[in-house]
Amino acid sequence: MPLHSLQKKMTKLLHGRYLLSLREAFIALIPYFVSSALAILALNSALTFNLVSKDSQIAHVVSHSAQIILLFFPVVVSISIGFFLTKNYAQSGIVGALLAVLCFAVHGEFLQLNKGEFTLSSTSTAYAIILPSISSLLFIYLMRTLPQPRRQFSALSRFLREKFLVILPFTLVFFSFYVWTPLLGDLGYLISLWLAPDISQASVAELTFQRMMASHTFWFFGVHGDNTFSMLFEEPFLAENVVANLSAKTFYDTFVLIGGTGCFAGLIVASFWLKKGTHERNVAQLSIPFTAFNFCEIILFALPIFLNPVLLIPFILAPAINFFIAFNVLEWGWVNTNNLEISWMTPTLISGYQVSGGISGVILQLMLLIVNACIYYPFLKWHSEQIHYQKALNQLSEQLNISEQLRSASESQFIQTQRAKERSSKALNKVLEELAQGQLLLYYQPQISQVTGGIVGYEALLRLRKSDGTIVGPYFIDVLVKHGQTSIIDSWVIEQAAADLEHFASQEYWPVISINVNPTLISDDKSVLYICDRFKDFPKQLKIEVVESSYFNDKSSVITNINRLKQHEIATVIDDFGTGYSSLSMLADLPIEQVKLDKAFLDKVATEQGREFYSAVVQLLHQMNKQLVAEGVESQPQLNFVKGLKIEVVQGWYYEKAIPKEHVLNYFNDFKMV
Repeated sequence: MPLHSLQKKMTKLLHGRYLLSLREAFIALIPYFVSSALAILALNSALTFNLVSKDSQIAHVVSHSAQIILLFFPVVVSISIGFFLTKNYAQSGIVGALLAVLCFAVHGEFLQLNKGEFTLSSTSTAYAIILPSISSLLFIYLMRTLPQPRRQFSALSRFLREKFLVILPFTLVFFSFYVWTPLLGDLGYLISLWLAPDISQASVAELTFQRMMASHTFWFFGVHGDNTFSMLFEEPFLAENVVANLSAKTFYDTFVLIGGTGCFAGLIVASFWLKKGTHERNVAQLSIPFTAFNFCEIILFALPIFLNPVLLIPFILAPAINFFIAFNVLEWGWVNTNNLEISWMTPTLISGYQVSGGISGVILQLMLLIVNACIYYPFLKWHSEQIHYQKALNQLSEQLNISEQLRSASESQFIQTQRAKERSSKALNKVLEELAQGQLLLYYQPQISQVTGGIVGYEALLRLRKSDGTIVGPYFIDVLVKHGQTSIIDSWVIEQAAADLEHFASQEYWPVISINVNPTLISDDKSVLYICDRFKDFPKQLKIEVVESSYFNDKSSVITNINRLKQHEIATVIDDFGTGYSSLSMLADLPIEQVKLDKAFLDKVATEQGREFYSAVVQLLHQMNKQLVAEGVESQPQLNFVKGLKIEVVQGWYYEKAIPKEHVLNYFNDFKMV
């Protein structure tokens, strides 16, 4: 495989949401790592330097605290993984964290019931990453694939609705682990058999090397390697001498793990050869106080090493080379050794001096440290130049920021909306009361053909005669739309328009009228069928005016219903073109012939830019073979302008305002082209 192709695939793998989420999860736990390391460091340092006795109250408190921190480590890991995985896949992070810790505690048997009392298990840490990962990914999958009955919860706030919708996926994932966990247990058992050292057939050195490779493999997958190995296998060989006067454990802690698991002292040195400000260098510098005492978690998880295929090679290679070099140097007698047993926390160089009883052990450790730095450097450099974890994390955060902000603020927004509804309920009640006390009317504004010079139709405009007799415009529409009460008005307009056509027919006048309806009506099959039936006696006398947004509610239904209306000789007109989406591609899809240009367009033709824009829109629509209606023509200059553009129909106060139906016939008889 070409190097460039491999590099692209590696970058894509490392920038995947799963690994980025795990990285975020462990970076978030840095305070936990630091606190746990400080607790253990403080206790062991105090005991080492005889500052406190093992039986003192201080030693008891510190020891107890350190044990609790270590015991709860898998719990906080599972919570963090569940949170960041679900959050970064645009689901609820809190729900993901709850599900992860519940699956880990119950199915990972971290929480156990013994003789009526609950106890915490220290043997289930291997599940701390596996179970939260599986639970989160399953939850995400089910949230995306299971049908979600949103209509049943439409009255709830977004916050509450979201929580109701996760009940089924949450439950299914939790109970599925009664199948998953036994399978994982069997798999783990097979792996342990494969990794189990053959104590009877291998030397102490071979057994120690096998232990090192196995524990590093566990560490790479986020599991505490040394603890896990100790729980799974017997290791009496660690107390035996690997070379004369040096036990396998002391050899391992002193001359193999220079700076802790992965030989991270060498990694820190290599990081200083990188440019300033790189992520790798910053993390390495942060970890210096802890790496000095062989605590590896910060580098392991924050750099990260775990699940990072790029740094797996030096992570395994450095201790392996250390083992080979140190074993042979000690075997050849180049470095003196004694039977001294030292703590694994003893800093490098100090431990070498103590074990060798002089400078030779220090020199060996320095040599190994430099070798480790040389091993790590090319991988760190490539990692720094190519992977750009921080950039990937920032991009991921930006992608999810809006949805996360909406989620976190959803309940507050719902409460604010409820308060707004309460405040506006007075306005709604007032409108309903005025509608009840008043009388709705349809007034008609004529539309004049600029080709024939005659009246080609009328737009029906809603009016309200209030209880005091004054006639006002439809000021109440916005309030009704806000409260979802427009269906009543739509029904009234449809019935009144049909009644008015009957009135005109009784006077032997058969005009074409246009009515405005709510955008959602045109996608409602039942309403459209009702219109077709109600106006079957008035073929070619009705036009339905809808705004552009109607098309975006349900494209397929809108097109079907427009064709259905056309079959019943009812035309559809796009109203107020330019105030909505103004999509020319939308017009190309819709089977409509007439478009009404919004008055706001015409109001701007007093400027050169406004004239050019209006002219360009008209030219494009004419090229699409659309008949145009210019709304809002109020003056002679405006009329001259639209005539010059050869717009077919004009509507506006220049000819007439909207008039009651009783005046329509007289207006028609008296009309003369101006």
